[in-house]
Amino acid sequence: MKDDQLPGQRRCATGNRYALPQILVHWLVVLLVLAQVWTSGGIGRSHADHIAGIEPASYDLLLHELHTFGGLAIFGLVVLRILMRLVFGAPSAPRNVHRFIQMLAVANHLALYAVLLALPAIGLLARYIDFDIFGPVHVALTRLLLVLVAAHIAAALWHMLIRRDAVVSRMLPG
Repeated sequence: MKDDQLPGQRRCATGNRYALPQILVHWLVVLLVLAQVWTSGGIGRSHADHIAGIEPASYDLLLHELHTFGGLAIFGLVVLRILMRLVFGAPSAPRNVHRFIQMLAVANHLALYAVLLALPAIGLLARYIDFDIFGPVHVALTRLLLVLVAAHIAAALWHMLIRRDAVVSRMLPG
């Protein structure tokens, strides 16, 4: 490992870019997380209908199912992403990025992985065990995910627009 690298970082087989399977899984998770946001409204409505003693709308039940299966897909893809990171590694950080910034990036990625794994697990507990206990935890983790994603996007924009380095291009197809 070079002096400017953190644990888990190394040049990938494709140069100073992520391997194509890593890129594809990353963007598939992004799309599925967006779908989770879209389908989440059906859960609240179907629970409210259930509490009110009325049959939830078929559309809301469908959204609820899609949300559950989307969460399971995200869980599986994040596990795959972690395994691919172990196999392919990650590109080295640019030499002129301060070590503290590199450590923040690693911390954000670890937190993203942890939350993306915890959300589906807690969601299943909320759905099948006790919504009153696990539902609020699931919502809190969702809010934490939004903060982590916002920090991730802000860092990407900082690299693209301020630093004008190649950090973001390492995760873009092509």
